[in-house]
Amino acid sequence: MATALSEALPSLPHAQDPLPEARYGGMAKFRKDFRRFRRNKLAVAGLIYIIILFTAAFLADYVAPYHYSTPSPPHALETSTAQHWFGTDELGRDLFSRILYSARNAIIVSFGAVALGLLVGALVGAVSGYFGGILDIVTMRVVDIMFAFPQFLLLVILVAVLGRGLSTMFVAIGITSWAGYARLVRGQILSAKNNDYVEAARCLGAGNGRIIRKYILPNIVGPIIVAVSFGIPAGMMAESAMSLIGMGLRPPMPSWGNLISAGMMEMYGFPHLVMWPALTFGVTLLAFTFVGDGLREMYGKE
Repeated sequence: MATALSEALPSLPHAQDPLPEARYGGMAKFRKDFRRFRRNKLAVAGLIYIIILFTAAFLADYVAPYHYSTPSPPHALETSTAQHWFGTDELGRDLFSRILYSARNAIIVSFGAVALGLLVGALVGAVSGYFGGILDIVTMRVVDIMFAFPQFLLLVILVAVLGRGLSTMFVAIGITSWAGYARLVRGQILSAKNNDYVEAARCLGAGNGRIIRKYILPNIVGPIIVAVSFGIPAGMMAESAMSLIGMGLRPPMPSWGNLISAGMMEMYGFPHLVMWPALTFGVTLLAFTFVGDGLREMYGKE
């Protein structure tokens, strides 16, 4: 019996140390999977674009040639020039600078929303899937109710109650997105909790919390990472959609949504006002889609 347990759980002689396989399937497997990711040229290109965008966005105070709220009426509604690469808006504010600050705001909101949604969803899904029974039934009915309620309508209600701002935006988006993560984590745990290494850890005295934290969650990290890679652009879209209808970030704080909304009113006379924000927003979403597809391919194959 001891020999069998030792073979099933080689690095857990006293249920103290996690399995080597329980951390991303081992570094050797991770390197093999990452080589598969690198073969996807679109995913690599998307990742490079995202890294460049993130770096420029968070260094916007130093990279942007102007502050997003600095007006220059004599240069209002200019097209691309050496001083204003993407032109200026109706107040003479530099459009390139405003797009960079918009990217930073979108990143803060989307990452905050994903972090909150994943934290709540992973906790609910892990407890529900691992313990099952009446707890699983109740939590899944709550998840079904969340899916049945129109997500965007709930988001509008939450923003109306909480107010407009960066922190309230990602809290509202996170609250409306946790159910998807809960269902994903629950499904993964249902398939992972009966594996041999989990049974071996349980026989050697590991508690339920340790089993979930050390041996189950690390082994289902792949699907979670893929879900996060698609959740980030979904958060960006939600934030932009709220700004588009006038319930997002308060002006003069820029957002891709309010830049596009303002540009649409002048698009026939000054198409650069809507072209550059929409193009940057679209390319960013496309880059995340490529990266998500690459991660899905990376973790979806043995």
